[in-house]
Amino acid sequence: MEQEQDKYQRTLADRENVRLRLEKQIVDAKQYGIQGFCKDLLEVSDVFRKAIESVTEEQVQKGSPELKNLYDGLVMTETQLLSVFSRRHGLEQIKPVIGEKFDPSQQEAMFELPLPDKKPGTVATLLRLGWTLHSRCIRSAQVGVVKDN
Repeated sequence: MEQEQDKYQRTLADRENVRLRLEKQIVDAKQYGIQGFCKDLLEVSDVFRKAIESVTEEQVQKGSPELKNLYDGLVMTETQLLSVFSRRHGLEQIKPVIGEKFDPSQQEAMFELPLPDKKPGTVATLLRLGWTLHSRCIRSAQVGVVKDN
């Protein structure tokens, strides 16, 4: 009788564990199911950033009104896109700070630079922003790292 009671309790516990695991998988699927789509949109965001950075503020001010309008439109579109990413979908930028310690969980070292005046193993330059989706890194920031001397 005790063996049957024990077996029954274990079966109930197993069912509860399966139920909890399934609930977690459903929540994860809802949160991270858009991950592939998000990665595709990040490329669009990168293009906006490159377009904005291709023109200096001085060129915009001295240029034609059409250039200023185009520039302002790009900035507004990028701002709106980033707002939608963050507010509605949980996408956040990873912006490594120059001089901070290299973090391989959120950064990808593209090259090393010999900079004697900088601390080895720190970020020397930022090549591309990284992104997280609900705190999960979906694209590492690409950085240059200070090389050990």
